[in-house]
Amino acid sequence: MEYRCLLWDFDGTLADTGSDVWNSLTYAARRAGGAIDDLYMRDDANLADPMDEIMRHVIPYPGEAYLETFDEDVRVHYRTLNDFSRTRLYPGIQSMLNELKEHGVRNIIVTNKPEGALSRILGSKGWANLFDGWICPDSIPGREATKVEMMAEIVRRHGIAPRQCLYVGDTFSDIEAARTNGISCIAVTYGDGDEIALLSRNPAYVARDIAELNDIMTDTVIHARSMI
Repeated sequence: MEYRCLLWDFDGTLADTGSDVWNSLTYAARRAGGAIDDLYMRDDANLADPMDEIMRHVIPYPGEAYLETFDEDVRVHYRTLNDFSRTRLYPGIQSMLNELKEHGVRNIIVTNKPEGALSRILGSKGWANLFDGWICPDSIPGREATKVEMMAEIVRRHGIAPRQCLYVGDTFSDIEAARTNGISCIAVTYGDGDEIALLSRNPAYVARDIAELNDIMTDTVIHARSMI
């Protein structure tokens, strides 16, 4: 199989973003007159929880009626106030992206992160030129797109057959969204997602660290491209 395009989740797959996300959640908790339970914050997998569940770990609990305000405070801080000082690409990712690009493979981000925040991160870190594009829930005017819809839109925009794409993600919903679009998936277990739930979706490939991910890229993508 010739893979022409790599679709990448961002948080927990390309980059370690947990500390900066917790920073925005902590800001919102302070605005609510409380603090997030320290034990809860020690596990980045909790960042995948719905916002109402995260807010239940604010002590003292501000109450269900405060959810909209809490959610807005998180959004405002992450999009406009957060300096992303602790967000970093996982070691080895940048060289992997460059090698894939050298072999004619497109690297495109498909993420649930807001476009404004992602653009600020890529611009301030100097990472934008590593990618051939990106799409976020608010990239499609007039509505909030799901990952299923974002993947379908990227395939349409770039004129690539789904079978020529690989999606790399760290959550079970990544696997499901890729499969819905007929796209094979590499599951990475080093990210923020629940490993048991992730592996239960039977991804085509599994990488437990960046070295294993690089081996998969070399064997299934780069070698295949080199033989064309």
